[in-house]
Formats: sequence, C-alpha cells, structure tokens
Amino acid sequence: MSIKLIATDMDGTFLSDHNDFDHAWFQRLLTKMQEQGVHFVVASGNQYPHLPQYFTGLTGEITYLAEDGAHIVLNEQTISEDVIPQPVLNEFVQWMRSQPLFKNAWILLSGRKAAWTEILPTAKRFKKSSYFYGNLTHVMDLAEVTDVIYKVDITWPSFDVSKQEALVNTAFAGKLRATSSGFGGIDVILPHVNKAYGLAKLQERWQVSRDETLAFGDSGNDMEMLQKAKYGYVMKNAPESVRQQVSLITPLTNNDNGVLAVIEDFLK
Repeated sequence: MSIKLIATDMDGTFLSDHNDFDHAWFQRLLTKMQEQGVHFVVASGNQYPHLPQYFTGLTGEITYLAEDGAHIVLNEQTISEDVIPQPVLNEFVQWMRSQPLFKNAWILLSGRKAAWTEILPTAKRFKKSSYFYGNLTHVMDLAEVTDVIYKVDITWPSFDVSKQEALVNTAFAGKLRATSSGFGGIDVILPHVNKAYGLAKLQERWQVSRDETLAFGDSGNDMEMLQKAKYGYVMKNAPESVRQQVSLITPLTNNDNGVLAVIEDFLK
C-alpha cells in the first residue's frame, strides 16, 4: 500500500538546529508528492503565522496543523479550531500565579489575533519568542486578554519540566492537558487536542488510512501522532526516553535532513 499522507513536526525534526533544511531537495520531493497524490502536513506546536515562512519560494500544497492540532489551515483557510473556554483560561492563569514551580516561567497565550505575554518588549526573551510567534504583544495582565486562545506556552530557563507537567495534569484534569514541547517548555491545551487529533481530522477529510500515513517527531507532544501512522518515525537525535517508545528511528538526524531521506525512500 502506498503512502498518501506525510506529517512532520518542525523543530528538532524537519528543521536543523539552525532552523533550516535543504530547500532544493524538499522541492523535488514536494513535486513528487503532488504527482503521486500525497498530502504533506506540517504538524507543529507553533502558531500558524510562523510556519509558512519556512517554505517561502517553494511550490506545492502544504497543510498546517498548528498549535498541537488546535488550529488547522488548508489553502490559507482555517478548516478547524479548538479554543480554550475563557473561564477555564482565567482560572488557569490565576492558578499559575499561586504555584511556586511556575514562579520563574515565561508565559505566552497563543491566540487567533496575536500571541500575548507579560514579558517586557525590551527583554531578550521577548525577542527570542517573537521568532516563534507572529504579532507577539505585551500586556500588563494576561487576565485582560479577550482574544480566543488555542494554547498556553510556558517555558523555564531549566530543561526538566516533568514536575510542572504533572502538576498541571493533576490540578486541571478534564479541563486542560500539559505536554512537553521540548526546549524546557510545556504546551497547555484542551484535553482532547493533540497532533493525533488534528491528523485524524485530515485522514478522515482525505480518506487516508493509518496504513497510508508516514509521520515524524522528536518529543513528547509527537507520540500520539506517530501512533496514528503505520510508519511513525522518531528522529535519531531525539532524547533516549522518546526513542525508546517507538520501533522506527530515522537513520539520520535533523541536522542531516533525516526526514527528507526517509521521505525519498518512501516515494521511490
């Protein structure tokens, strides 16, 4: 059975550590995908406006499964979105302020109109976060944000966030879910939302089966998605704890275009 859908995470997976990939090689593969009727999906925890810029100048259909599956964009049109209810969001923001484990966290609310944060525009972290979020906007109080919110992005200077992740999942069970996003951060989204949820919507829309799906990831928030694909690959450069969860590992790392190499083999 041939592959009809290819989905890939971006940071640490499709992109190198320098946030790049072999554009010429990918264009050749994307053209082959179009010829063979294969859908290419970017599955990322990042905000949608941030993602198309990576593919500027390339031709071919790319679908964006953004915000860990909460926002899906096809042909520049939103076809699905799952937003956090305002009362739940307000409760969570207030709760974080009372938790010692969240004292030194950088917090962003990723919404339809913009990304919102209390980080000062003059701070180095604001500039760094602006790379990942289009229209990052400073507010005095996150509780004042009225935009619809897909995700809460929380990051710490240290990398081990397992305690924070577990704390959120205990305190907000049934309301919100936290998952590791890599780089010392967690994404907090609706309990039913993940990349697998978004991928399943696209599989149903395009009538593509699990056996016809190829997927790539490198961190905890990719695991459910990889299970929705018969060929679910974890990157060679992924943490050992992630690699141990799957049987398929890319022969090459993200810095050696590991995703493109596997895609090429499947398209032959």
